Amino acid sequence: MPTSKKFAKIELHNFNAFQTNTTDTDLSIKGSRALQFSDHEVLYDFTLSKFDPKNQMLEHAKGEELIRHENLYNFPKGVLYTTSNHESFWSQKGVYDHSKQTFQGQGDFLLSAPEGDFSGQNIAYNHITKILKAQSIHAIINLASAERSQKNPRSQSFKF
Repeated sequence: MPTSKKFAKIELHNFNAFQTNTTDTDLSIKGSRALQFSDHEVLYDFTLSKFDPKNQMLEHAKGEELIRHENLYNFPKGVLYTTSNHESFWSQKGVYDHSKQTFQGQGDFLLSAPEGDFSGQNIAYNHITKILKAQSIHAIINLASAERSQKNPRSQSFKF
């Protein structure tokens, strides 16, 4: 976690920021406030938006607070992740490790997809292995949608 408690080097209010490559925008970031310190950044009331050209899917991550330190994205007040494929995921708290492509949630979570609705605690998701684990899981599964999804996968979901 960040070690700096000093003044921010940069502070922004009501901002829009964009990360681009040679052909398009990789990431859009909106927020009410952003602080950059020497060893971490903090975003408040943020929305991260990304288009995944491989899966033709728009992804959004929203929350009250995001603390980024190197490859770790800490969501101490929760995060809501949604896709244009009608999938959504909320966790009470959590940390996304960008280098390992893993999310470790703390507390309650909700996950909704055409295949069903799931809730529980302490969700862990590995995007590389596609393994999702949690505790105290409750699920309502739409078997017809789950079967169609297996025959025709729509996405490689839940990657920030």
